[in-house]
Amino acid sequence: MSKVELYRVACKRNAIAVLWYQPRRPRGISLVAGHGYSSSKQNLDFLCSFLASHGFGVYSLDFPGHKLGASGGELRNVDDCIDAMSCVTSFARERGDRMNYTIGHSMGGMTAIFVAALDGGILGTIAIATGYGRPTALDVLSRAGATDFRSSYVVGVTLPELLEGIEARYLELLPRLAGRPALYLAADRDAMVSAASVRELYDRAPAPKSIAVISSDHTYAAEHSRAAVLEWLNERHPRD
Repeated sequence: MSKVELYRVACKRNAIAVLWYQPRRPRGISLVAGHGYSSSKQNLDFLCSFLASHGFGVYSLDFPGHKLGASGGELRNVDDCIDAMSCVTSFARERGDRMNYTIGHSMGGMTAIFVAALDGGILGTIAIATGYGRPTALDVLSRAGATDFRSSYVVGVTLPELLEGIEARYLELLPRLAGRPALYLAADRDAMVSAASVRELYDRAPAPKSIAVISSDHTYAAEHSRAAVLEWLNERHPRD
């Protein structure tokens, strides 16, 4: 089992709760990880502890406003997500972890892309079950009469509100990833973010980039991505 430590990191509007997964036989590479909408850092635990057991340190954060998490506060917009992950990245650097990737599931994957795009010091990014624009299921479920999308789990914006106009943000920021590696992972049984949506994000992204499909639904995609993420990291940072 990996050792974990809990920190609270001050940001512009919130104190962000962060779990630090201490790496075994450290490789000098760390990742800053973000969860999906209405979830918490608990959803990423299996992935984070697995990566730490293979030498990669991980900082896993709770986004503001998420009732299952420990950060508290309110989630107003995508900028609050970016601010939270950026603050944790700065915290990692202050502790001496300067070789960082961003990684995330769904909303956290979107945030990981944006934070890496805005911070040229980040080595690259990994987006799990994250597609271009609004998740495919939002429109389908809305037409079927579903309107909540677990918004009661979040203090602040609903998921459709959070993603309003998100295509423009992707078009602005994706080109800034050019020259840094990115991994895009789709889940074959994902009813929220289709593989086609992940493929569209991949097609719009600059090189160098990789894409893979894992066997999973949406909720457990981070857990089931362990092997694919480790393989991708090992290709770039093999053990001596």
